[in-house]
Amino acid sequence: MNIKNYNQQSCAELSNSILPESYKVKKLFFTILYSLCLALSLISFIWNIDVLIKVNMLLGMLAIILLSTRIRREYVSIYIFVGFLVISFLVSSLFVGRTGWRSFQPYVFITSSFGAALILVRRYVYNWGGYIVFYGLASYFLMLMFTGVPGYAALKYCSRNGISMVILVACVSLYIILSMEKKKIDLKPAFLTLVISIWGIGRSGIVSSLVLFLGLLFISFRAKLKFIYYAIICLFIAYFAWSKFAMDYSFFRNARDSFIVGEEVKKDPVRWAMWTNYFNNLDTSRVIFGVNVVKDLWPEGEINEYNYHNSFINLHLQTGFMGLMTLILIIFALFKFYRTNKVFFFLLLALILRASSDLFIFFNRFDFIPFFFIFYYLKDLHFHVPHINRYLQ
Repeated sequence: MNIKNYNQQSCAELSNSILPESYKVKKLFFTILYSLCLALSLISFIWNIDVLIKVNMLLGMLAIILLSTRIRREYVSIYIFVGFLVISFLVSSLFVGRTGWRSFQPYVFITSSFGAALILVRRYVYNWGGYIVFYGLASYFLMLMFTGVPGYAALKYCSRNGISMVILVACVSLYIILSMEKKKIDLKPAFLTLVISIWGIGRSGIVSSLVLFLGLLFISFRAKLKFIYYAIICLFIAYFAWSKFAMDYSFFRNARDSFIVGEEVKKDPVRWAMWTNYFNNLDTSRVIFGVNVVKDLWPEGEINEYNYHNSFINLHLQTGFMGLMTLILIIFALFKFYRTNKVFFFLLLALILRASSDLFIFFNRFDFIPFFFIFYYLKDLHFHVPHINRYLQ
């Protein structure tokens, strides 16, 4: 070995002793950047701090710039999808007369979420970043729970249904990171998400978090089915214990009364009327270009600020045909994950269940979660565009 090679090897060993190879500076930087994007999205939703949305957009733009200096071939389809999504929203806005903040806000969320999702799909996040954000949020809700603060007081602007939204986003984000790093499934976050969603009362939040917990539990013990039976028995025991002793705990009593025997289990006539209005008024123009909900007046619209309480309906209304294509991509991704990645299957299934009854993804703060699943599915399609090969790595 010559002196030059010996010196290079010595420098490499010294570098590894100070900064281990597993902690590359690049990944460390993007872990911090993604954690900031996730935390600011949650904080802006909980306390309704609009300036954080703009900060998040700048962080997303920074991520896009840094990750797009050279585009690898496997990511071409991702950029094409986002391009079509932006163009379809612009065309829809021009056609239906969408103006003001409603015509600008989606671009802010697309930018911030596109950057955060790119970081995830490129595997540039260490799991400690996800753990810090999740347990920080969970600690906040648990503190409120055990000090007797009711769920409706946990969020400044949104109803208590938002509790299950934010905790589910943080939980799904954490499991995405763990899966991308090929870490063993940690059931504690899913269990805490279920408990906090029960405290939040909302039926959709309880169902989606229960599906997530049982799904991950099944994956963890699929080689030993007897553990599944034990888990189901324990859940039934816990349910009867809850029914017997919940009167002593106000947050469990409220959840029990509302979810099991209260008025919320009855059919919601307002929500059904909104969805019926959407389907009954579909025509060729609406299918292709969407609708301006402010101008498309309907009886229950003004009371609910023209919120259809369904993220997928809202996506179609704002992007028209491209929204339907996006929904098809999500369905295809769900079936593929069922065959190839059971963890992603249950994560996406829980997200779909939650998004089907409230507006919290697609042109919102948390779009990086559904974007990730779409991007991950598109990346594996190995899309090729021969005439732009010279720009690709």
